[in-house]
Amino acid sequence: MMTVDRRRLHAVVVAVCLALGAAACTSGSAADRGQMQSQGAAQNQIRQTPREQVKDGGTFTYPLDSIPPNYNRHHLDGTEQMNAYVMDALLPTAFGNDAAGTPVWNQDLLASEPTVTHEGQQVVTYRIHPKAVWYDGSPITWADFHWLWRALNGTSKTHQIASSSGYEDIASVERGADDREVIVTFAKRYADWQSLFANLVPASTTRDPQVFNEGWKDRPLTTAGPFKLGGIDVTSKTITLVRNERWWGKPAKLDRIVFRVIEPDAQIDAIANGEIDAMDIGPDVNKFNRAKEIEGVDLRLAGGPNFRHLTINGTSPNLQDVRVRRALAMAISRQAIARAMLAPLGIKAEPLGNHIFMANQAGYQDNAGDVGTYNPERAKQLLDEAGWRMDGTVRRKDGRPLEIVAIIPSGVATSKQETELMQNMLAQVGVKLIISTVPSPDFFSNYITPGQFDFTVFSWMGTPYPMSSAKSLYAMPRRNASGEMDIQQNYARIGTPAIDQLFDATNRELDRAKAVTMANEADRQIWEEVHSLTLYQRPELAATRSTLVNFGAFGFATWVYEDIGWGRD
Repeated sequence: MMTVDRRRLHAVVVAVCLALGAAACTSGSAADRGQMQSQGAAQNQIRQTPREQVKDGGTFTYPLDSIPPNYNRHHLDGTEQMNAYVMDALLPTAFGNDAAGTPVWNQDLLASEPTVTHEGQQVVTYRIHPKAVWYDGSPITWADFHWLWRALNGTSKTHQIASSSGYEDIASVERGADDREVIVTFAKRYADWQSLFANLVPASTTRDPQVFNEGWKDRPLTTAGPFKLGGIDVTSKTITLVRNERWWGKPAKLDRIVFRVIEPDAQIDAIANGEIDAMDIGPDVNKFNRAKEIEGVDLRLAGGPNFRHLTINGTSPNLQDVRVRRALAMAISRQAIARAMLAPLGIKAEPLGNHIFMANQAGYQDNAGDVGTYNPERAKQLLDEAGWRMDGTVRRKDGRPLEIVAIIPSGVATSKQETELMQNMLAQVGVKLIISTVPSPDFFSNYITPGQFDFTVFSWMGTPYPMSSAKSLYAMPRRNASGEMDIQQNYARIGTPAIDQLFDATNRELDRAKAVTMANEADRQIWEEVHSLTLYQRPELAATRSTLVNFGAFGFATWVYEDIGWGRD
């Protein structure tokens, strides 16, 4: 399943378990977080097991869709969820989350819970753990926080960043009483400050833009986590992590983690054949039914922390006119797509009506309006008004046919099924949708990021910080000093100053009710611009070896890599 991290949403698990039947869901709960104590036991299934009941040693093999194009999680090409699976085992983060999405401070990176004051300016003080070191033995210090902020605050003309959200609101990151104390002063109030300083990296890798942009392309440069890089085999397409002997926290239970590239549609065969130990099922009914029949494999379920969507490239010649985008949106039945993908799983099929909040998150309201309502007759009228007239079975304007190219990754049956449904719907209003399947490893780097597409579908990975994390997805792209378009994660390349202003105001507002109101107004305007169509919120279904513990369907919870392992007999 092609998924992108929204920078670090979900269905009600009990309802889904009832829909799928009790046998479909294993008896799991939230992880014993150790350093990050989980409190959302009903919201994920990972076969929680105390560390003393986990075997020492062993190998865990997990599939990736592709080798990450850049291991720098902060780089524009480093946002794929595949990359997070690898790098979250290596790099420290100030705050993790429990299964309910509540921020929990990381007692391995930090010596004490950060303090925050709002007298005058907002100031957050971090105290770094005295034993925290990078793999070369150098201590983690305030300078690592400082230079990450400098790289990500949006002032650099040369750092190719994925998002500046939050960092652009910081006035300074300074040394405190000593090198292990960090004082972060905000120029503007930032409600989701706990989302910052995730995947911390050494100052030496952020200070130099060349290292930031290019240095992480071939391999991770360091570690300060329970695992380190053991090796990358480009021939067999595997990434191996082994225990980090310099790790100061609880030692990893596993000897190694092997990430192996396998086409998504082939992963169900791989787990059946014993080649991998777990995989994401997603909304794929064929994989779901197959996994239920594999001996020694459990299905573990959590409220889906991500959603499927259609991104529309607003710079494509045929899609620059908002009337055309609105017409295409109205010609697509999101209800029919949701029904086709979710009903076979026994899950209630409802379109998602919000780009920011998930249906069961506080703040959710359906803002889709007319744009998100299936109305093919109105779609035809809008296309007529935009000058696209029927000529046989396809509309034309100035002799040019109204053809739209949908780029999808290979091996993802969900993307193929969704776009084929859209293809039939759009044909009814005189639009020809051409589906082009490209190799999964090239999907983002060669097509989506550079804008070589008209339509595309994939999943956005959810976040406990929906309001602040959304900005980089919908902020208006701007040209940098070299003349290149800085899109961050706005692959649609559609935005307005008004939407940007609403996100800025939302992220400064400490009154959540007021912030939610502004966020929903931003979402309403995103719908009006037809930036993208949210399709449906998908469940998180994981197939795992029945003896694999502290792993499965995590919901919002942060993976605790050192606790993953094999249960004792």
